[in-house]
Amino acid sequence: MVDRPDQRLMGRWRLFRADPSLDFAPNVRMEFLDGGRLRYSFEAGGTAQSIMLIYRVEADILYTDNPAAPHSRETRFWFGPGDVLALDFAGAVAWFIREI
Repeated sequence: MVDRPDQRLMGRWRLFRADPSLDFAPNVRMEFLDGGRLRYSFEAGGTAQSIMLIYRVEADILYTDNPAAPHSRETRFWFGPGDVLALDFAGAVAWFIREI
């Protein structure tokens, strides 16, 4: 059974800290939108880039897919103190703080 997306995910999140093995690009942001849309933004070569993904949530698992270049991923998530969103990429964790 698919759960309704956790309403706490909605809005824009900025990368605060991440395990170095994740090698995130600078200025990573995620914006969870209505209708299962997720805007993933970052900088590459000094230029802002944005990818529109599709997401769904089941319990504490975030499933994402890129319809433009099929690449699906499942990531465990939880909320920490101070409205921090933690994403666990197979043991390497990234923490995001809310912007909006």
